Amino acid sequence: MASYKEFDANKVPRYLGIAFTGIGAIMLIVFIGVVIRTLTVIGSYEKISSTISDITYTKNNDGGSQTKVTVEYEFDGTAYQQVLPSADSSMRVGQSVAIYVDPDDPANIQTTEFYVVMLAIFGGLGAVFGTIGVIISIKSKDYRKQLIDEGKGEPVYATVTYVGKSSVEVNSNITYHVKANWTDEYGMAHEFKSKLTFTDPSLYIAVGDEIQAYVDPKNYKHYHVCLEELEEKFVQEAGNEQ
Repeated sequence: MASYKEFDANKVPRYLGIAFTGIGAIMLIVFIGVVIRTLTVIGSYEKISSTISDITYTKNNDGGSQTKVTVEYEFDGTAYQQVLPSADSSMRVGQSVAIYVDPDDPANIQTTEFYVVMLAIFGGLGAVFGTIGVIISIKSKDYRKQLIDEGKGEPVYATVTYVGKSSVEVNSNITYHVKANWTDEYGMAHEFKSKLTFTDPSLYIAVGDEIQAYVDPKNYKHYHVCLEELEEKFVQEAGNEQ
């Protein structure tokens, strides 16, 4: 019989939280880099007007197409012709386009549209991934050590409302958990969910039974359902019967 303590699937949400937070952090770092680059372009490059002289479309191997827009402009009395670093399908030949020219290298041009898009993508996705990661990490935190081992928790008894399969499978193996309700001294109801286990808890507990849990007196959202103690007791009793 698989022991609760041997089961590490409970770490999966924690790892997901770390992964999402890491991805979000990387995107935000890129976002900061793009912001710095944008400010550099706007601050040190000179903004002038250019005219689109040619637009070509090249098909990609995946069936898509790439747009190449060539613009003409004059800087310090010299005429230049360069391809825009970014383009879109709305551009037309003869259209005026604002560009930023590097005074030290007038052939080097930039457009702010590209950076705006990058800012939106990396800033938005970075915030989304980071937020999801933090939420997952908070919700997946195991408070057993803090509440039980360190003695900071308050023991309570909750009424079991569900015993059965969870929505998580590990290598095609079914996992189980227990849900229970507890009412605090102010009459507020709280739902607790146990950690996951390979062993079906219905072997040793049923709906309507009471199960011990530990709660943080300062925040009832921090709790630990003592499912493993019941499982160990069940294993011991089963061994004694044999």
